[in-house]
Amino acid sequence: KELLFSRAEMAARYGVDAVEIEEDPPYCPHGPTLTFERFYSQRDPRQFFACAVHRDRKGCRFFQWADEPISKEKRERWKSIFKESQPILDRKEMSHRLDIVRSQAPEQRRFCRRCGRLLLEQELESHRDEDHSVQEGLSNAELAEPSKLLSPVDDRKAQAQFHFSHSVVQLLCSELQRLGCTKVLCVGTPRLHEALTSTTGIDSLLLDIDHRYAQFLPPGCFQRYSMFNAFFYEPEGTDLCQRFLRSAGTVALVIDPPFGGLAEVLGRSIRKLWEMAGKELPTILVFPYFMESHVISAMPSLVMSDYQVTYDNHRHFSSSARGSKPSPVRLFSNAPTPGIPLPRDQGYRLCPVCQRYVSAENVHCQKCHTCPSKDGRRYVHCDLCGKCVKPGRVHCLLCGTCELPNHSCKPRPAVGCHICGSIEHKRRDCPEKKDRRTVKRKNTAKKKYPKAKRRKLVKD
Repeated sequence: KELLFSRAEMAARYGVDAVEIEEDPPYCPHGPTLTFERFYSQRDPRQFFACAVHRDRKGCRFFQWADEPISKEKRERWKSIFKESQPILDRKEMSHRLDIVRSQAPEQRRFCRRCGRLLLEQELESHRDEDHSVQEGLSNAELAEPSKLLSPVDDRKAQAQFHFSHSVVQLLCSELQRLGCTKVLCVGTPRLHEALTSTTGIDSLLLDIDHRYAQFLPPGCFQRYSMFNAFFYEPEGTDLCQRFLRSAGTVALVIDPPFGGLAEVLGRSIRKLWEMAGKELPTILVFPYFMESHVISAMPSLVMSDYQVTYDNHRHFSSSARGSKPSPVRLFSNAPTPGIPLPRDQGYRLCPVCQRYVSAENVHCQKCHTCPSKDGRRYVHCDLCGKCVKPGRVHCLLCGTCELPNHSCKPRPAVGCHICGSIEHKRRDCPEKKDRRTVKRKNTAKKKYPKAKRRKLVKD
């Protein structure tokens, strides 16, 4: 098997950052690619293009070095492959199919769960075999809740679909009504979109990468959208979304992205939606608590709440699942202090000192002057560390920090910047980062580079 790097080069990698410099990126089968920059210990960083949807090369094998020239013919061929990879039924055909199904009596409607498609009369015969699972009879209420009809996509490194539990939907609806919202842009939150349109009267536009929703929702209610590159798959999607955001009324944004994506890339997409609206919208982002520093770095106006988000179809983070674990998923919002009011019947309360809503286990520390818990457990204060730490940790004099009792003492590597060499900051905060990239792009634009030599990876 051939790889781009030798084993020694792979071991010397320092990680990858997303770069926002390419105005006309090449296309992979899933849309416009993202530009990344990989850092190494013994050589200069190098930029490349990769898929914005799949975070695993098994899902999308597209890879292109940014410093290698790309011909116009190659770009056009990639765009042709992208067009050929789109759903067989286009948006117009899906809208026509929806009109036909709605005109039928409920008992005449058919839906194939295996294909995830509403069936027309002439398609029934080809779906009679045992490979298909056809549901006969669909009420208007079922047509209005496609998230309960469609089988969730279970690709953890691309577009895994986990739907909010009923309690989470209730909390979000209550908060949006409290804010006086008349419209909500739901990005990757179909279950919330369905609840808003059916129970609250709030106008909602769903943006989601799952094309199957187009056969249940008209263009004014759904647009296919990739949230990490802010790409609308339909030509009219951008204009339609901008009209929705800028029309009269109070608009809010609720977004539930895949957790494996980079927060800085997600932050760029959120800011683009704010720019389309002409202002910073009331925003609720659903993301894990352990990504808090990355979220705050990318979107400083967002603050994390203690609310534990649960999902109906998640194996572990479901309130009804046997052996379920405390959910690490939280709500980040720019709601003014004290933030989103959390339900008291679930143990949440308002801390009179911090003036924010916290969980029952999050006890205020008089030494830290804050409610320190992040993971839902009660933290304990360590005087030697000068901060509160997770339960079960003990202070290690050799490591100089609180660690698990059975940990192995190892010297901590020096934390510094891979760009300028300073130990005062990390590379994401380096003041030379922007200038370095700008100069590099200007130089590489005039120079033709030979194709990267491929080295064989030595088998173990």
